[in-house]
Amino acid sequence: MYSHTLMHSETLEIPQRVAEQVELNVSKIKKVAAHIRSGAPNLIVTCGRGSSAHAAIYAKYLFELSLGLPVASFAPSIASVYGANLKLEGALFLAVSQSGRSPDLIAAAESARVSGAYVVAVVNDEECPLSTVAHEVIPIRAGVENSVAATKTCVGAMSVLYDLCAELTRSQEKRGALKALPGTLKMALQCDWSSACAVMRTADQALIIGRGLGLSAASEAALKLKETCEIQAESYSAAEIKHGPMAIVRKGYSVIAAAMPDGSGASVHAIAHEFLKREANVYVVAARSKMSQESSGLHMPEAEEPCLQPLIFLQAFYLFANRLSIERGLNPDRPLSLQKVTETT
Repeated sequence: MYSHTLMHSETLEIPQRVAEQVELNVSKIKKVAAHIRSGAPNLIVTCGRGSSAHAAIYAKYLFELSLGLPVASFAPSIASVYGANLKLEGALFLAVSQSGRSPDLIAAAESARVSGAYVVAVVNDEECPLSTVAHEVIPIRAGVENSVAATKTCVGAMSVLYDLCAELTRSQEKRGALKALPGTLKMALQCDWSSACAVMRTADQALIIGRGLGLSAASEAALKLKETCEIQAESYSAAEIKHGPMAIVRKGYSVIAAAMPDGSGASVHAIAHEFLKREANVYVVAARSKMSQESSGLHMPEAEEPCLQPLIFLQAFYLFANRLSIERGLNPDRPLSLQKVTETT
């Protein structure tokens, strides 16, 4: 009933696509990492839109935690609308895009290069216009993605960024975890979140909570609920909830809490508990060993390294979103008013 969509079939491809990507990108990752080390940047700047922007959020936490370098987000409008250049001499500029064809991202990469940054494009289409602007291109290798809702390209971009981080840090732990990642992603395909589907089938709004590395997954999940399920879903860090957003949550409100198996998990569980007391429909997604007893739990397998957990969450979430979309009478492959390649200026 749920397996006829492109979104479903492309989600199933993710473990194999990631395995192939890691194997085929070895020399490219080593080359890019060697150049980054030689340049010794003191700043990393990311740029992306939509799901690619969520991969960039992942990069922020990943590189700041692993390398100790500040990571900033470049607003494409600075270059494409205002025509301004930033002082990026010696910085690493990571442009993340599925298609690599959006004029504003190309303008941002051009601006960064002119300003002295080392520009690396993480793209699925190696022949795209963005590739001609970058100093180097790291391919996502997800294959053609036909569903409007991005799945394998988002997780693929995140795995590229993790691979680059593993090489930059020369971490054997990260390399081992990356090698094990396809197997854990495959396990996540077996997750059964149907209990949440039964409740959210009629939901109009939802709140997706994450923190730290998990904020990237929460942001992507909220976008997918908007795109495929027509649910007004918003993502927030658990640290921001008490600064206003929690006022809208009351009895019957749908909440999904993405709890990572690291230091951020406790605050996500704590906020979820607050909402349970308000009789909201709360679903905490966590590894079984980290599950809070009082929560309505949606389990996911645990990655070998906590920084990879957002990818595991999304692998399971995409199948959930596909199912929920169909149960709501929608077609997840053809969201209203959207197209696959978005070209913003």
